[in-house]
Amino acid sequence: MRWVPVGRVLSIHGIRGEVKFHYYNEAKEEFLRYASLYTEKDDSIIEIKPASIRSHKNLFLIRFKGLESPEEVSFLVKKELLVREGDLPQLDHDEYYDYQLIGLSVLNSAGEEIGKVGSMLHTQANDILVVSGKQEIMVPMIEGYIIEIDLERSFIKIQEGLVVP
Repeated sequence: MRWVPVGRVLSIHGIRGEVKFHYYNEAKEEFLRYASLYTEKDDSIIEIKPASIRSHKNLFLIRFKGLESPEEVSFLVKKELLVREGDLPQLDHDEYYDYQLIGLSVLNSAGEEIGKVGSMLHTQANDILVVSGKQEIMVPMIEGYIIEIDLERSFIKIQEGLVVP
């Protein structure tokens, strides 16, 4: 089974065992669909179920069933919360999750590898691939820069000369 991070616990909030949670997805309402979340504890993946979720300053405050004090949730601080890959919402044919793109080879228009996707930046204008290779480059995820994305063959082909070193 493949686990996908959906956000990170930032800190404990209050005395009832709530945590401050940063959700990675821009569509905040999507987070409310998950009945179960998962995290790593003692070298294994455990299931944790939200008892309550509320919005707070662009974050979520979450209380979990069976974890009702700051001491009981302290192991979650700075950890990513995960979902099963099959529980993710379906995307349109031209949309991708970050985890699908990170690690892909980036090729120029001649098919030569220039690096690998190391991370993604999300800006108000558009998403940006951060490509690590001989030098780090940034590639906007917009038409004209991206020639092809092939998840099955693990590459992204880009239009060279348009990227920002």
